[in-house]
Amino acid sequence: MTQIMSRVAQGQPLRVTIPLCRSGLGLGTNVMTTDGSIPVEFLTPGDGIITYDRGVVTLENVTVRTVPMAEVVRIRPSVLDENGDGRDIVISARQKMLVRDWRAQAMFGKPAALIEARRLADGAYVTQLTGPAPMRLFQLSFKGRQHLIQVMPGLQLTSARVTKNVTISKR
Repeated sequence: MTQIMSRVAQGQPLRVTIPLCRSGLGLGTNVMTTDGSIPVEFLTPGDGIITYDRGVVTLENVTVRTVPMAEVVRIRPSVLDENGDGRDIVISARQKMLVRDWRAQAMFGKPAALIEARRLADGAYVTQLTGPAPMRLFQLSFKGRQHLIQVMPGLQLTSARVTKNVTISKR
């Protein structure tokens, strides 16, 4: 969490906690919809999104966030496709991915687990990016709950949280 200190009109300090970008898809990341695979930047509220957990769900909101490049990872297509077909995708380093292979078993002793992308960074196939340039990430929100969205064959990612995570506390 990032904390920002400000003063209100009476001069009393307030500490505002703003959550880090916990989900987000980079430009060009294809999302499975009822109209086929569509780049995230072309999605609009009302689109039917294919989810792993609930089938087709109506997209409620698309939020664009600008984050430091260090908060982003690049995933090579060979992570999910032994032929390496497809293109790289860029997602938030804190984006949770559904992992259902030897990695989930090795890390958690379970056949499947939701894992932050940055925990899978190996420097070759999943790489945490560096550099001064900011990156734009698109967050997808649905009414009532988070969902596992289908991004590419074999890759499901969590959508943005539904609840507001901004808290204000006096200190």
